[in-house]
Order: sequence, then C-alpha cells, then structure tokens
Amino acid sequence: MPTLAELPKAQKKINCVWIGNGPINYLSAFNILSWISCGWTVTIYKHPAPVAGASVSALFPMDARPAFYHIGEGDLSVVSLADTLEPETPVMPNARTLLRRWIAQIGVGYTSYAIGDLTKSFIAGTRVGIVLDLKIGPSKWIHSYPADRFLDSFISFSRAGAGGVENQCLGSFLLAASNKYGSNFDQGVNFRLGGATFAGKNEAEAVFGSITGMHQNAFNKLRFGPGARGTDVKTLNSDVWSFTELRGVSNSGPFRVYQTPGYFNWKQGEYPEQKKANELLVANTLRDDHGFGGYGAAPAPLETNGFYYRVIQPMARKAINSLDPG
Repeated sequence: MPTLAELPKAQKKINCVWIGNGPINYLSAFNILSWISCGWTVTIYKHPAPVAGASVSALFPMDARPAFYHIGEGDLSVVSLADTLEPETPVMPNARTLLRRWIAQIGVGYTSYAIGDLTKSFIAGTRVGIVLDLKIGPSKWIHSYPADRFLDSFISFSRAGAGGVENQCLGSFLLAASNKYGSNFDQGVNFRLGGATFAGKNEAEAVFGSITGMHQNAFNKLRFGPGARGTDVKTLNSDVWSFTELRGVSNSGPFRVYQTPGYFNWKQGEYPEQKKANELLVANTLRDDHGFGGYGAAPAPLETNGFYYRVIQPMARKAINSLDPG
C-alpha cells in the first residue's frame, strides 16, 4: 500500500477558496508554505479575480510576500472563481448557477462565508484534489499516511464540536469519486438553497446550516451507500494516526486544524472572548513548535532545512505576532 509520500507531486493537489479583497493572513500563509514544503501543490480559487499579471505573492501582506519568492514554479497558483464558473459543467449545474448568482450580488460579512462554503463543495465535486480551509496544515503523519483512500474514495474530516463531517476538508484524487459526491450534493441545491437570503443573522445562519447538512448528506451516501466509498480520515484507525494538534487538544489523521474545537469563524464577530481565546491557543501552539531561537530542529512533518529557516519559521512568527500582539 503506497503512502502519500510515495505519490508524485503532480497528484498531491490542495485546493483552497478565498473570497474578498483583503490579504490572506499570516497563519494561512504559514499553512500554504507548509504544504508546499511537504511536496504538495496549492491552488487558490479567488473572488474577486486576481489582478491580471500579478504575482501570487500579491495576495499576502506586504511583509509576507518575500517568502513566496522562494517557492518553485507551479507550487502555488491563483485562479479566478468567476472564470472557473463560466463554462457549463455536466456535474453540479445547479450549484454553478447559484454561485454565479450569489457572486454577482456579493455583499459583506456572512454572504462571503456562504459563497466560500458552497464553492468548496463545487470545487470538490468537479475537480481532483483535496479542498481545505486555509486554517488547515499537514499533520505529522502526512508523509506516512496511506494513500489508498485518497486514490479510490472521497474523503472528508469530522471535527470536535461539529457533530459530523465538516466541509473544511473534502475531495479525492479520483475524478469519478469527486463527481459522485458532486452529483449527490447537487440534487438538493435548488430545494435547500434556491430561496436563500442573507437579509439578517438568522437567515444567514440557516444558509450555513443547510450547506453543511448537504455536505454531510452527500458524503454519507458515499460512505454508506452501495458501490461507493467515503472515508472520514479523522476516524480511520484513529489510534494509529493520533497526534497533539494544539496545546491540550488531540486529533488524528493527516490534517492539522489550527482552530479550537467547537469554535466557528462565521460567528467570530458575535463572540469576541471566544475569538481571542482561540487566537491565543493557536499562537501559543505555534510558539511551542516554532518559537525557538537559532537553529532548532523543525517539528514533523517539516524538514529541518534552509527553506524552513528562511521561510516557514519566520512566517510562523509573523502569525504568532498577529494572533497575540502582546
């Protein structure tokens, strides 16, 4: 059975979604660079579209951009979400139509999160690769984790406090499995989301709940239905692939989530105390792993090499300072 480390780089694809005009934060930049250092490529689907001819580094804060001069050609690419939605597709036509309508009416706040959530399922259902939230990096097991579930099934990831698999992680390296998920998901788009409104907080929260529920239903059809496979990579042999994710928080599998279990980004404006507690926990975890001085060994799965010292460790420290300014 091959491991993820044994797969060719061209096969190990991460897809991310970025909705908004602001820069991508330091923690997300750290995770992107960590994936690249582990031999994966990253594609960001962005709306509004990236400025024509702009370097990928332009997506990040000014003092973070030099880090991206050190990556190889093709390691990180940025594509327009609107361009991605332009051609008709036989898979997920309802989701495509709805996304085109939503981004034409894009506002601020909750709307952007909803567009991002629906986009994640659309990308996962129409393309190969693993769609990840930008708060997710590789766990210590990313190299040795078995590759078969990525190659012949559709994966997702359950999260403590969420009550089921979440759309923070979803996808497959097998297009047929991706398309099967997409078909399952698209069946309920018009019924569940066609009349969605973002006029108020309660209406917006109902949209998020619907998208998450649709993801769970589509995934569970693959996981438990006949002739198909779906894998929750958190619960698969969890005793074998366990690790410390954050200070005092354990997890399992190939992915590491830099966020407190049970805390959700889309509610952060309503719960400032929880937001601050989450930021401090993440900052302290990064400080434990990357805050040493000089040339200490990089924590797994990162290699102790020049790329780590020049690029990843300094970005981790920028993330620490942004989350915990002191």
